[in-house]
Amino acid sequence: MSKIADQDRQMMVKHLRELSKLSMKANIKHHTVLDKLTIHQKELMNMLKEERASNQRLKNIISYRDEEIDELNQKNTDQLWDLAKLEKKLILLQAAKDKDDAEVAQWEKKITKQINKTKVDN
Repeated sequence: MSKIADQDRQMMVKHLRELSKLSMKANIKHHTVLDKLTIHQKELMNMLKEERASNQRLKNIISYRDEEIDELNQKNTDQLWDLAKLEKKLILLQAAKDKDDAEVAQWEKKITKQINKTKVDN
C-alpha cells in the first residue's frame, strides 16, 4: 500500500508542479494585462487633462470674444443714439433753412417788385 501512496504522491507532486507552472504563466499574463491597463489609464488621464486644458482655453477665448462683442454692441448703440440726435438736429436745421429760403424768396420778390417799380419811374 505504501507503494501506491508513493506513486500517488509522485503524481500529486508532478500535478502540483504543473499547476504551479500554469499559475506562474497565468500570473505573468495577469501582470502584463494589469501593466497595459495602467499604461492605458495614464494615457487616458493625460488625454483628459489635455482636453480639459483645451476646453478651458476655448472657454477663455469665448469669454474674451463675448466681452468684445458686448463692447462693440455698446459702441454701436451709442453711435445709433448719436445718429438719432444728429438726424433730429438735421431735420430742425433743414426746417430752419427752408423757412429762411422762403423768407429770402419773399424778400427777393419784394426787392424785385421795388426795382421794377423804380425802373418804370425812371
